[in-house]
Amino acid sequence: HNHTKRDRPLGSVFRGRSCWVQRKRIPGISALRAASRLVRGRQAAKLLPVLGFFSLSLACDRGLSTSHGVKMAGVLKYTRKDLASLVYHPVRPLDVISDEIGIPVEDIAKLDANENLHPVPEELMSAVTDALSSLSSGCSAQIYPDPTQTHLRAAIAKLHDVSPSQVCGGSGSDDILDIIMRLVDAETCIISPPTFGMYKFLGALTKIKIIEVPRKPDFAVNVEAVVASIRANKCRLVMLPSPNNPTGTLLPNEDIRILCKEDALIVVDEAYADFAGCSADELLAEYPNLVVCRTFSKWAGLAGLRAGYALGDPALIERMLAIKQPYNVNVAAEAMARAALTHREKILVTVRSLGAELLKTIAFLETYKFLTPYPTHSNFVLCEVVGVNAAELHRYLRYKGILTRYFGTQGGQLQNNIRISAGRPQDTVRLIAALEAFAAERFNPAAAATLGELKGVDCLLFDMDGVLLDVSQSYRQAILDTAAHFGVTITGADIGAAKAKGGANNDWALTHRLGHEGKMGDDAAPTLEAVTAEFERRYQGADTGPGLKALERLLPSKKVLLQLKEKYKLAVVTGRPRSDCDFALNAFDLTDVFEVCTCMEDGIKPDAAPVTKALAALNCKTGILFGDTVDDCRAAVAAGISAIGVVAPGHSVKADTAVLCGAGAEAVLSEGMAELTALL
Repeated sequence: HNHTKRDRPLGSVFRGRSCWVQRKRIPGISALRAASRLVRGRQAAKLLPVLGFFSLSLACDRGLSTSHGVKMAGVLKYTRKDLASLVYHPVRPLDVISDEIGIPVEDIAKLDANENLHPVPEELMSAVTDALSSLSSGCSAQIYPDPTQTHLRAAIAKLHDVSPSQVCGGSGSDDILDIIMRLVDAETCIISPPTFGMYKFLGALTKIKIIEVPRKPDFAVNVEAVVASIRANKCRLVMLPSPNNPTGTLLPNEDIRILCKEDALIVVDEAYADFAGCSADELLAEYPNLVVCRTFSKWAGLAGLRAGYALGDPALIERMLAIKQPYNVNVAAEAMARAALTHREKILVTVRSLGAELLKTIAFLETYKFLTPYPTHSNFVLCEVVGVNAAELHRYLRYKGILTRYFGTQGGQLQNNIRISAGRPQDTVRLIAALEAFAAERFNPAAAATLGELKGVDCLLFDMDGVLLDVSQSYRQAILDTAAHFGVTITGADIGAAKAKGGANNDWALTHRLGHEGKMGDDAAPTLEAVTAEFERRYQGADTGPGLKALERLLPSKKVLLQLKEKYKLAVVTGRPRSDCDFALNAFDLTDVFEVCTCMEDGIKPDAAPVTKALAALNCKTGILFGDTVDDCRAAVAAGISAIGVVAPGHSVKADTAVLCGAGAEAVLSEGMAELTALL
């Protein structure tokens, strides 16, 4: 529906099924899992460029194996069961994202990986060209790199004023962390979330149990709690970044001193130390159980080359060098890293530029309605998303060509946050423009004012589809696919027109009706029961894979819903069957938010019955019903409460406003209902 130039036909992939996928509606792995039931394993790989999922092994596995009782069949029987569900979610290649969103690479603001996007100095480019092409350099493209990293370690040692015997190089700091976790004889490792997700990932790989000691409300490390945990668990390994990713919080050297007095190896990950202007390297001579990890990915702009290192006690470094992969730093990476150290002052000019751009970004964010920035000592800022769904804001910015980082639960409970990296001046301009556009599109001041006048009501009732959840790829798609199964082509516009007329709150009946209007009606026309069965097969899924319901996503901010719950009684009034309603509430962890749910079994809107039943169950007389269809609005008016319309995903604000107000809506809220904060 509403096809754009970004849509792609996937008929060849789906073996003759005429199907379009609107890429901006595909949420990665969920879409892939649902689509995989329609294609054979080999064909699933063709979906990867469109669906944006990076793991071919998961794409071709019809039932994702996990460590929770799922049988490891076929060749997987030789693999570790505890790794069956292990996936790390890194940022994805810029050219792939460019192809997905239909925006040229040069027009994308890449603010999702804390990289230095300024051009690499010519001196560094020349250094790598010379190293690769000349045998006289001692290592070239034809010759293995130096396994002892002699010159690289000497250059790093000079920077930190230590001995080369205190330096171990690696393929990025991730490689260094991996070497440490493989080397240390530890059953447990302490981390402090929210933090870098790689620690838990490496812990799973090395079978080291991760013990989480949460940070304080200001994201500072709770040093006393970490010390207590070291002692209580006899823990021999602690990994803490400074500044912390993704919060930007420093771990002061005074705190590191306290930790180093414990009987444990203290690893301080300083990937962003060059932006903070301080380091724990000055403590190395005092504490042999301290390891400082660094990388060239951030300050030097060499993320694509992979070069990092550890600083530590010579005895420990000797063991790290012994167990690392022999040639873990390739020729190009070593040449670039050494040149970066030689021309460090020139590169630091770009580091200062990133700092200046971050200050501009933070100054804007401090006045922006939907984001609250946290203090930071790095080249990125973590923001609390206020009043809107964080994942939705992240997704909106992505399709405007602004890449930010949304973590969800990876690395900690960050469902209400996004992280924004410092960029070049043009990136800052694009970011601010996109955020201003979001505010203009997703917040209606007039509607918020109207809503604010209704604060005195007893309860808030919410329709589910198009209001709480985006169902454009689930229920709506099930209508289209079911009709196509019976040989009839209908469009999203057909569904929208039917919904606008009213009397279309039962999607089974709507599919049957639209099908007959589309010439489904002949002697062999399917019954409503047959249409319902096919619809349910597609929506619920089958043995071959999950159904379309896996593609639904939450629209409003859960945090706002929880805040509303403190002031009002909340209920869901939906035309879904109760089983589908319960599934959605469980899937999005909303079961404790709503006191009452009335469903298809309680009546179908525009009948007022499901609304009056909800009011009675809540013991309320006044309320507001939020809905995206004329049936919702008419049911509210018939029940004697206020109707507030909501623009559904992908719909025209102007068209929906006219239709819903014509059906009795007192105001129409934006997609995602950011205006709900007016009720608080």
